[in-house]
Amino acid sequence: MNKNSYINLAKRSADIQINELKKIKKIFNNSFIKAVDLILKCKGKVICAGIGKSGIIARKISATFSSVGIPSFFCDPAQALHGDMGQIERKDILIVFSYSGNTSELTNMLKYANRFRIKIIGIASKPESLLLKASDIKLLLPKVREADITGMVPTSSTSITLLLGDCLATTVMSKRKFSKEKFKIFHPGGNIGRSLLLAKDIMVVKKNLG
Repeated sequence: MNKNSYINLAKRSADIQINELKKIKKIFNNSFIKAVDLILKCKGKVICAGIGKSGIIARKISATFSSVGIPSFFCDPAQALHGDMGQIERKDILIVFSYSGNTSELTNMLKYANRFRIKIIGIASKPESLLLKASDIKLLLPKVREADITGMVPTSSTSITLLLGDCLATTVMSKRKFSKEKFKIFHPGGNIGRSLLLAKDIMVVKKNLG
């Protein structure tokens, strides 16, 4: 195989995903506004949940919320059946990710949340799905074309789910007036934290020299 074709195949996959991600704007509606308001008013934790690749997305979004000062953790719906449900309190909210919305492992978590009136933000692509029917706020993902050769492997669908989660987090950050100074507090280590500290030190030195 001509190795230049590797580049062409990669570009094809990238082009498909870039075009499909433009559909994200369909989600920015009244339900999105309600989801942001619910997160802003949350007195407890923002708990993200999902199974499989949706679970990986949920972990990342939870980590993003935590990194900007919004208490959050990931809860595996399958593990929750064995005692982890006790981590979820009435003052918390659940953000549940499932592209199909019909993942069977979600059933008991959704029933638990509904029983104890724990608010659910459901993110799925099927309006009649188990997840969205159980959710207080329904964020309907658009159907997207997957970017692999079979059109079946989660690629564009996971990308647009991640993008939606990031848009929720960044909108909340903006409304809470999150700053670089606050970001530094939550990131004392790593390259980001060190860079912010160095930039501040440089500014102090310049001020003193001036």
